Amino acid sequence: MANVGTIGTSQITRTFLQACIASRAFKITHVYSRTKTKAQQLIDDLFIPEATADDDLDNFLSAADLDIVYVASPNSLHFQDVKAALLHGKNVIVEKPAFVTTAEYQEIDRILKEHPELHVLEAARHLFDANYLAASEQIKAFPEVTGATLAYMKYSSRFDDFKAGKEPNIFSTKFAGGALYDLGVYLIYAAVDWFGLPKQSTYSATKAANGIDLHGLARLHYDDFDVALIFGKDQQSFLPSEVYAARQTLWLDNLGQPSIVRRYDGPAVFQDLSKPSTENPLVDEVNAFSLMFANRDEAQFTHYWQLTGQVNQVLNQLRASAQIKFESDQN
Repeated sequence: MANVGTIGTSQITRTFLQACIASRAFKITHVYSRTKTKAQQLIDDLFIPEATADDDLDNFLSAADLDIVYVASPNSLHFQDVKAALLHGKNVIVEKPAFVTTAEYQEIDRILKEHPELHVLEAARHLFDANYLAASEQIKAFPEVTGATLAYMKYSSRFDDFKAGKEPNIFSTKFAGGALYDLGVYLIYAAVDWFGLPKQSTYSATKAANGIDLHGLARLHYDDFDVALIFGKDQQSFLPSEVYAARQTLWLDNLGQPSIVRRYDGPAVFQDLSKPSTENPLVDEVNAFSLMFANRDEAQFTHYWQLTGQVNQVLNQLRASAQIKFESDQN
């Protein structure tokens, strides 16, 4: 069993650690935070006394009982944290989006080529969800795909603070926030995984005064069809996602965390393809990653790393289309 340590103490880190505990896929040995009391509080809350709280990043990354670093810092800090972990000889699992710019991805790719024993996995958790995989199998079985509409829009718990004049990380250009990089990335991952790289990508965004995108409509153009992406953080939507195959339609209730998957063969005529869901949405991902590391599955590592690069490419094409600027662009 590989030893894992985490960077960050946010809710997603807590959920990841709970998934590790529930699945017994990894042994938790370290929790890092710039504030040691926060790291210790997380350890205490989750009853993992064998883990060490760290507030010195170099000491954390140098630990002998640390094999894999899970990075869940703000988006704009992912690159520096991933690079530091690799240069300390650690494998990495990094929350999506893994990197802000294409230059960041290319630099990490260079380091990985110099250190082929190391790997980086982007935590696109929905790709490992049983219902997502059921949808993927149905898409492969369709004789043709004629289009898709993918949606993920929810009112952010931080948006009221933003409207009140504060600037949470998720609504900050400094930390590479906004709807595209927070929720749109789920849809882009699905589109690229299912249909490959689009020929052209455009994004019409509604932006706040600070330049961050609040919601919008993106369009991915393929040879024979288009894919519409609808996402946002300043309003709530209950739209499903659909993949069209002429008279047939694949229907998912929530692409970010699907629980219902159907194949419609006509109006009100459908087959339920749904699978049981895990209580913790990260368990399937954690189990999949654990197997990859345990089996040294180079084919899987290569596949997902290339997918990370393709998603990064589309993210940056869409961002350029909407003229969204981040401080990371200047690095």
